[in-house]
Amino acid sequence: MAEPSSFPLDEFHAFGMAAQHFFPKLISDEDLNDPLQRRRHFDWSWQAVRYRYRSTVETNDEFKALLASPSDQWQAGWGDEELTYKLERCIYTFFMSGLSIFESLGYCLYFLGGALKPTEFLQIATPRKISLSVTGKTFSTAFPSAALTADLNALLQTPEFGQIQEFRNLLAHRISGRRTVRGWSDGKTSTHEETWHIPGASGAMQFSADMLQNQLDEIDGMLKPLITVAKDFAEGLPR
Repeated sequence: MAEPSSFPLDEFHAFGMAAQHFFPKLISDEDLNDPLQRRRHFDWSWQAVRYRYRSTVETNDEFKALLASPSDQWQAGWGDEELTYKLERCIYTFFMSGLSIFESLGYCLYFLGGALKPTEFLQIATPRKISLSVTGKTFSTAFPSAALTADLNALLQTPEFGQIQEFRNLLAHRISGRRTVRGWSDGKTSTHEETWHIPGASGAMQFSADMLQNQLDEIDGMLKPLITVAKDFAEGLPR
């Protein structure tokens, strides 16, 4: 798979390899006869982190390409329904995938925790109830002194994660919004501002070709340290 160069692939692979030691071997009798499919849930959510990250990168690239040569109508500050649709599709896919990166990692970690302490991770029997918040709370009980536990719970409190979560939850139910163009003058100088307004959100994003890139930079800043600490946690477990 063509991995985005910004993804911390080496550390993520190291995390996956270390964690797999605590699951039944693939195609083993224990794996094939596991009604909860613990190994499969772990493997597929681990893979989902990579896939969702790639989606954010590709939609960011598409968003930039769309704005590289917009129509004259768009450049004049008027609407362009076809371009608006394509930009909105990028924004929707970006935030759905962006939040899913962290949700998939949390799901993956929950199954790792369940392999280590099955009596603590009871939602493995009902995986639809597993969320990032549930993972953080369960790690707090099962591994209270682990750096991974602290980082998981701290992530949920950061404004950067909160914004991605807020945008995703709004976009899941309706279109993302519209570009808003404002201009004013004091008689000497003119000021021009463009935002992408999402009704219901606590703030608007400054609109430019780098709008999603700025959000991707925030995702990178949260994801890379979390993958490092997850790797360290898995590699530090006794076997």
